[in-house]
Amino acid sequence: MLIGWVVATAGCGVALSTATLSTPQSILQAVKSRPDRTTLEIFQVRVPEDDAQFDEDLWQAVDEQRLDLALRNRLVSNGIRVGIISGALPDSLARSMNLQSEMPEDSNTRVVDEQLAAPRVTRRVLQLKHREPAAIKVTEPQSLVNVFVNSENGVQGRSYSEVEGVYAMQVESVPGQKIAVELVPELHFGEMKNRYAGSDQGIFVVTPSRERQVFDQLKSEIELSAGELLVLSGIPDTRGSLGDALHGSQLPGSHDQKLILIRLLEIPPSEILADAAP
Repeated sequence: MLIGWVVATAGCGVALSTATLSTPQSILQAVKSRPDRTTLEIFQVRVPEDDAQFDEDLWQAVDEQRLDLALRNRLVSNGIRVGIISGALPDSLARSMNLQSEMPEDSNTRVVDEQLAAPRVTRRVLQLKHREPAAIKVTEPQSLVNVFVNSENGVQGRSYSEVEGVYAMQVESVPGQKIAVELVPELHFGEMKNRYAGSDQGIFVVTPSRERQVFDQLKSEIELSAGELLVLSGIPDTRGSLGDALHGSQLPGSHDQKLILIRLLEIPPSEILADAAP
């Protein structure tokens, strides 16, 4: 039995749930939203990097044309793919989100190793205000990562210590009962230190954080309708790329890829009424 792990993020309203992933439909249930917030469902799915058939099936079902061509080229040159699934989930992805226990039914014991201790599917529900910042932490902290970034100035490399991959995210409502999702890839690295940050009340507060490398040139802005899935993935066999640093899940004995799936569950009722007004 696979248990969904849900982590609360500071500053964001989060609906907590623990659900059994018995069928793909059971993990795509509606969640009640707070009246002033957009509700999003975020899945992280670990898949074997060398599963070429899975990768082919997934991206045949994903529409990448919703992003500007120049942006798609920049993302791909840095080992990242982004697109939308509007219809049914590909069978391979549905199976990956419907994992069953590997423990034999007649056994009372189970050896938990690194592979079993790390869940293959996690689910998180976020309720965000208009343009409220949120973060999707993708990778486990790694002691050292070498990253080469393709930009208009050529290829530039840098080493990061104590690093984890993150997508900074904001959402806002747009006409047609949709939302615009903004995603910016970041690397958070170095030691955790107390840093000053501004607050809504106009005062400075001290918060523990790491140094950040923000890749604004790879910022994605894409519209999402209710029920659609926004898919973010690395590209297999692109060692040293930003996509590998963000989506590579390096556990002993394997090198998996982490898919990020974002689904719009509900927008604030005020936005629905605004669209319906004459």
